[in-house]
Amino acid sequence: MLAYLLASTIPVSAIALLYARWEYRRLGKLSLLGLLLLCLMLFMPNLVFHYAVSFRMPDTMIGYTGAFISLAGLAMCLVAIVFFGSLSKVLCINTGKLTVSGLYRYSRNPQYVGWLIFLFGYALMDWSLWCLAALAVVAVSLHFLVLIEEEHLQRVFGERYRKFCRQVPRYAGLAHRQT
Repeated sequence: MLAYLLASTIPVSAIALLYARWEYRRLGKLSLLGLLLLCLMLFMPNLVFHYAVSFRMPDTMIGYTGAFISLAGLAMCLVAIVFFGSLSKVLCINTGKLTVSGLYRYSRNPQYVGWLIFLFGYALMDWSLWCLAALAVVAVSLHFLVLIEEEHLQRVFGERYRKFCRQVPRYAGLAHRQT
């Protein structure tokens, strides 16, 4: 069951990413179908976690560490989403204004970094090779989504976005800001 579920996430991710790229280029935003495909891409690997991890209250130091990391990642993801300031922007329906404040001073994609940290912490609570494989699928899928979004944002914001890219790392870090 887990092998089939994990294997099916790869073509779903490919279809979702290709469709999102096509819509961003054609429409400049995602349609409801594009959004649903990306949601499916992001949440299918989570089913692997659901079936691979027997969730219970932590009872070991690694379990508590995983729970703490998971909660920190979820908080990071939610704070980043709040800084977007618009549900339509979060859902990739409307580009809105370029967000450069809050966590976006340290990462151009703190919501995705937070999501990966959340999944990593969750996986630590009951580690398995299935969790590692699901993390890899999510990480690769998110990276390709980020590349598609960057292409779109360069078209929309031009030099302002390119300057932001020079100043802030793609994923995370406290890298020095170039001016």
